[in-house]
Amino acid sequence: MEVTVAIIIIALASTAIFRLNGLVSKITARVSRDAYVNNHVKYQAALLLLSLIVLFFAYVQNPHNLMSLLSVGDISAPADSMQWFGIGENKTWIFAGIYLSVVITLGTLSFVYIQFRKSKICAGEILPYVGWILLFSLTNSFSEEAIFRLGVISPLLGELSESSLILLSAVIFGVVHFGGMPNGLIGMLMAGFLGWFLAKSVIDTHGIFWAWFIHFIQDVVIYIGFIVGNISAKKVINNVRGNIQGRNKQA
Repeated sequence: MEVTVAIIIIALASTAIFRLNGLVSKITARVSRDAYVNNHVKYQAALLLLSLIVLFFAYVQNPHNLMSLLSVGDISAPADSMQWFGIGENKTWIFAGIYLSVVITLGTLSFVYIQFRKSKICAGEILPYVGWILLFSLTNSFSEEAIFRLGVISPLLGELSESSLILLSAVIFGVVHFGGMPNGLIGMLMAGFLGWFLAKSVIDTHGIFWAWFIHFIQDVVIYIGFIVGNISAKKVINNVRGNIQGRNKQA
């Protein structure tokens, strides 16, 4: 029964995430003149609310597990050997966490660079958005960790094997990111791969620190990409408007 309830809650939350953009677009409140920033503030607020709802149900199902995992945990706990990914024997999560942060971030950075390499944007154009990038990365990483790690692991730890929990969290996380960055099958597999490591870190350390930190770093890179895309799109629109106005004056 516990397993069924937890899966239903996560399934409903995942479905809601797909609908959030459409729902928040109907909210007329404005916090920024920038359309992307304005829409994403509303999206992040809605996602944070959704994550709190998931945490509430996780607490109802197993308060002890949730309060134990919703903490820093033992960040230097022993890490299982993962020779296939460069993590040898007798390593701790201090090594594994830093190693994964660097390696996975390089992978994310590569895909973001490939997608936006033709955008002629300089660093100075991104600087005004740095605060938003950090805020969105912080809230998005927390909300998704609350839903896809704590929402899956805390109610089911002790009900399913640890390996099953890690796999379940990874699969759900991957499916939900089918439309993320990068999108499609590659994006889904990358997100699932990341989700596997993040879920394992939560279980091994009995805390959310490494999962949230690693996820946050990925989101910083991804949101820089989104902002680059946003700036590029605005430049195209402004150029089109300028051309139209120029033609109208000539006429």
